[in-house]
Amino acid sequence: MVGIKRDTVQMRKAEKKIAKGKKGKERFDEIDDEETRVVPWPKLIRIRGPMTLVSRRISCRMEKLENKKACVREEGLSAFIKIFHDGDQEENEEVLDSILENYFLTYLDQMLNCLKKGLTKEKQLASQALGLLAIYVVETENADEIYRYTTSLVTELLRVPNKLLEPCGFIALIECLAIVTFFCASNTVEIQAAMQVIWEYICPKSKVGAHKNQVSATTLSTLIYSWMFLLTRVYRLEIIFAWQGVISWFLTLLKEDATCVAAGEALALIFEYDKVDRFFVKTEELLSESYDGLRKYIKNIILKQLESTSMEAKTGPPLKQMFNNAARTDWDVLMYFKEDKRPKYYETFYEQKLILTSWSSITQLKFIKNFLGEEEFSNYLMENEVIQELFAFEPYYEEEETPTLYEPTFEKIETRVYLPGTRGKDPELLTKSQIKKEREQTKSIIDKSKTKLMNKRRTFAEERKGKGYFEEVVSAVSLFGLLS
Repeated sequence: MVGIKRDTVQMRKAEKKIAKGKKGKERFDEIDDEETRVVPWPKLIRIRGPMTLVSRRISCRMEKLENKKACVREEGLSAFIKIFHDGDQEENEEVLDSILENYFLTYLDQMLNCLKKGLTKEKQLASQALGLLAIYVVETENADEIYRYTTSLVTELLRVPNKLLEPCGFIALIECLAIVTFFCASNTVEIQAAMQVIWEYICPKSKVGAHKNQVSATTLSTLIYSWMFLLTRVYRLEIIFAWQGVISWFLTLLKEDATCVAAGEALALIFEYDKVDRFFVKTEELLSESYDGLRKYIKNIILKQLESTSMEAKTGPPLKQMFNNAARTDWDVLMYFKEDKRPKYYETFYEQKLILTSWSSITQLKFIKNFLGEEEFSNYLMENEVIQELFAFEPYYEEEETPTLYEPTFEKIETRVYLPGTRGKDPELLTKSQIKKEREQTKSIIDKSKTKLMNKRRTFAEERKGKGYFEEVVSAVSLFGLLS
């Protein structure tokens, strides 16, 4: 585990030399009383006595994570990822709760070991497993543990050159850093520290990163979206890091075919925060300019470049393909800067629409959807309360009609009878003939109602005996002339 003190190789060799001259019980009687010695976390928690089915399942998967073969460890990681994706099922929910309560430190230690020692595929799976764990424990006390140890290790792996790490493994580490920081960081300083690590690979003028020269165009777009994703968690009044050169660098990337879409959306997100001065370096001519004047000046520069990029996309096949048919006259980024038109993005999940009208929410949707996958994101949106709260989404479910297990032997039949009143007359003032007439009318209505009620009962009784169905079949057969 990163940050945990381990015994050095020299200490272990010295202990073996001392133990060689001892026999039997004497080798195990010594007790180390040094306060500086820290016992490492156990690799696997062993439970004495009978194990439950849940504990047996967890232990089986954790043993795979300790296997020397990479393929076995990858199999164990895939099994844990499947448990997270199917967390709404009752048995998997019990496994997740048990991991959080009894196996959390052991599970986290094993994930980090796979992330540190594994090759590209194992790093990808471990990164995804840690990201899913971060989403699951976001509202618990374990969130801080995941953030501290994961971000520390990922930052170390990114800055140490590794020729065996493929671009997809590098992207997995960046996405793991972003998703863990987004859900588990406790303050804006921690969030912006992770943004700074990612920015080192976006801008070559910043600190030199291990993979700076190996970043491809596709990877650079992923880095921009990861940086934007973390920016959505920073409140605009809490921007404390030095980001003054960000707008200028995104304007440069806006001229590149491979990064123009991502750079344009990043500029729109910065303007939505309405703190442009925190992301732009003022020249001597602009030092005395007011904030509104500076904002208008930068907006005109961005709009001019966006219009140029949009025109090139109509004629240049490479740029048009990169835009994915988005670079039209109504390109949402262009319309945002040209007419202050807010974006409107909606998508349907299980016949329910999710409508987003801000660049921050659209950025969050794109990143999380890319991290989880199309189908899995739909399931998380319908079942996971953390994702639902993030997008203010309230799913509704139609009640399914459950088939009846039995049919009642008797049906309760009711009928309502409306009797005519005395039409506003006082009964004491009526004559004998009028009273007789009213009584006969009432009796006639009641008798007709009784007749209707008896006919209904007779009909229901015939249907229960199957007589009604038999009469329908006979009439249908006779209609087509099948009976002689």
